[in-house]
Amino acid sequence: MRKKYADYAELNAGELEGRDYDIRVLLGSHRTLVALAPHGGAIEAGTSELVEELHRSCHFSAYDFHAKKRTGNRRLHIRSTCFDEPRALSLAAEALFTVTLHGYRGEERKTYIGGLDTSTADLIGAELAASGFSVDFEPPSAIEGKYKGNICNKNRRKQGVQLEISSAQRRAFFANEDLSSANRGNRLSSFYEYAGAIGRALRRAETTVCVTEMQMSE
Repeated sequence: MRKKYADYAELNAGELEGRDYDIRVLLGSHRTLVALAPHGGAIEAGTSELVEELHRSCHFSAYDFHAKKRTGNRRLHIRSTCFDEPRALSLAAEALFTVTLHGYRGEERKTYIGGLDTSTADLIGAELAASGFSVDFEPPSAIEGKYKGNICNKNRRKQGVQLEISSAQRRAFFANEDLSSANRGNRLSSFYEYAGAIGRALRRAETTVCVTEMQMSE
């Protein structure tokens, strides 16, 4: 298999948008809140569906890089620290809060929570835990989201949240624990509870920042 692409320009030169992948930008009424799936579709299955749900039910703006090759989709994975697709950068740059949704291989139902926005990460972790999901605030260094050039941290506040969801947890979102593209429309209640927890946390974070800014301007 060919090595993974170093950046979007290299990927775009080697793959065809519309055939090998799609890019969806969904603008919501909450333009300051953005959810991104930079490795969506057949790369980290289930993440596209989550950002779509955050747009649908919570009115966030959303971005989905949706890989759809018959085989070899892993090579369309651009590292989060190098993810520079222009539409993703533009959407993130307008936002106050960003959350990126990723998947990792793991047989324990768990979500690692990272990124530079630790206060919002705490809110998301608390909401997920209250909804019965297992969370871990100490991700491995490769997926901790602490590098300032990570797409999750490229919003107006220069800090965001990165969620890494295990394959076991993502399978549990869908009927028969089947992550195939044909089955990902068959979503269980846990899928909606997970998205709802993220939505509540980010709205709380947004409210807190707005109140603080108003108090500082008085």
